Amino acid sequence: MRGGKPHIVDRKRAFSGWNTLDVLTVEAPDADGALHRHEREMVDHGDAAIVLAIDPARSVAYLVRQWRTGLLDTDDPYLLEACGGILDPGETAEQAARREAEEEVGLKIGALRSLGTILPSAGTSTERMHLFVAEVSDGDRTENGGGVAHEGEQIEVVEMPLAELFRMAREGRLFDAKTLVIVQRLMLEGTYDAAGA
Repeated sequence: MRGGKPHIVDRKRAFSGWNTLDVLTVEAPDADGALHRHEREMVDHGDAAIVLAIDPARSVAYLVRQWRTGLLDTDDPYLLEACGGILDPGETAEQAARREAEEEVGLKIGALRSLGTILPSAGTSTERMHLFVAEVSDGDRTENGGGVAHEGEQIEVVEMPLAELFRMAREGRLFDAKTLVIVQRLMLEGTYDAAGA
C-alpha cells in the first residue's frame, strides 16, 4: 500500500486498572496514499494462555464455568469455557497454561500441544490467546481446582463428555470463542472421534 503502514503518532493513557485503556492517534494511508489521522481506543489486557484438558481414557474434557463481566446484564452471566488466564510477568504461555490448569481445574499438566495463537478482538485489544490441548488422567489431579480466592474466582469445574462438547459446538451452543476454536480444531483433526461425537 502506498504511503507506508499505519503507525501511532500519539498515545494517551485514559485508564489503568484490571486493564489499561489508551487513546491512540493513528496515521494511516488511504487507497490513494494520502495520510489521515484516526483516533482509536485500545485495551491492553495482557496475553493469555488457554488449555483444554482431556482425559482420553474416560472421553471427557475439563472445562470451567465462571461469571464474566460482559455477561452481567444477561440472564446467565456464567460462561462455560476452557481454563486459562493472563500470563504473569516473565512467564511463558506454556508455564501459564500449566499454572492455570492447576489453579482452575486442579490438574497437573504434563505435555502440552500448541494449537497456535488467536487474536480475539484486534480492532480494540492487544490481547493474544495462546491455545493448547493436554491429555490428562485421574492421576494428574492435585487438588479440587476452583480458582484463586484473592482474585475473586469462584470457578465451577465441569467434566463434560467429549461427545456432548462436540455436539454443543455443532449446535451453536458453545458460546466462548476461544473454547470453540479449540473444539472445532479437534473436530477437524478427528483425534477424538472414538468418543462417539
